[in-house]
Amino acid sequence: MPRTTIASQVLEYLAQERRIIAADWRFHVMYMRMARTHGYALPDIVKLNHLIKALHSARDIAPIAGISGVFRITVPYASVLPSPQEVIIQEANPIAVFSHFTAAAYHDLTNEIPNTIHLSHFRTSSSRLPLGTTPEDWTDIPEPRRRTPEAIDGAQIQWFQTKAEWDFGHVVGYVQGNPIYITDLERTLLDILRFPDRSGGAMQVLRMWKRAAPRLRLDLLIDYAGRFDQTLLRQRVGFILEHLRLTHPILQDWAKNSVRGSSAKLIANADFSPTFSERWNLSINIPDTILSELQDDL
Repeated sequence: MPRTTIASQVLEYLAQERRIIAADWRFHVMYMRMARTHGYALPDIVKLNHLIKALHSARDIAPIAGISGVFRITVPYASVLPSPQEVIIQEANPIAVFSHFTAAAYHDLTNEIPNTIHLSHFRTSSSRLPLGTTPEDWTDIPEPRRRTPEAIDGAQIQWFQTKAEWDFGHVVGYVQGNPIYITDLERTLLDILRFPDRSGGAMQVLRMWKRAAPRLRLDLLIDYAGRFDQTLLRQRVGFILEHLRLTHPILQDWAKNSVRGSSAKLIANADFSPTFSERWNLSINIPDTILSELQDDL
């Protein structure tokens, strides 16, 4: 089959999915689908590179500055569609998850627009499939390369590597109609509490917890906090929940098993304070005015 015909058929696949961004791994998936459907020889890396080169030479795709192996589709249908930064980054690292302050903004927990894009990625393989693919697509194709670009269009990207056992609490969200992986509301709350410096600071974090309270799935949050298996995290979560006037039977056990120590502070990266919660064995190292805000208008 002539290479130009293969290229035109791949462009048809892209158009059917209204795809505006595609990485080298996605071209491989589409080429493989086409080969299986029409009985062509299965493509190897040489054929894949020839396909990408043909599309580039025909100006049907264009490379994206600073992110190797990811291309903007430039045929007419795609030229009128937006290509959000999140879609480009997701294509570069297809199993990464938008998280921390970026996820908080997505869930409408803050009116601030983060000037850095935050993502979590994982040390080992994940059960998550690249969006728009099926398990069958990966039968004869190696896992896609997981790129970690440092910036896009002048915006910094901050990557957080996390443990495989903490690979939970993710959903498919949408940015201008395009799917991305993002932490759900409950996982986002735990992430911003664990790392307030990545999420606008302590005051911002507590205000986001308050804003989330009416939508919070308490049982799910409790389950997630337990899966982290960190006593200090449970102490912080329990203290905040009770200040939000939210109760759960397990909080009594959490409080009973709380521990003291130099790191037993409500806000991890703030200075130790002599103000102390006896129930939760925590140094309450934030101003009383912020604590009082948690209960205002609840």
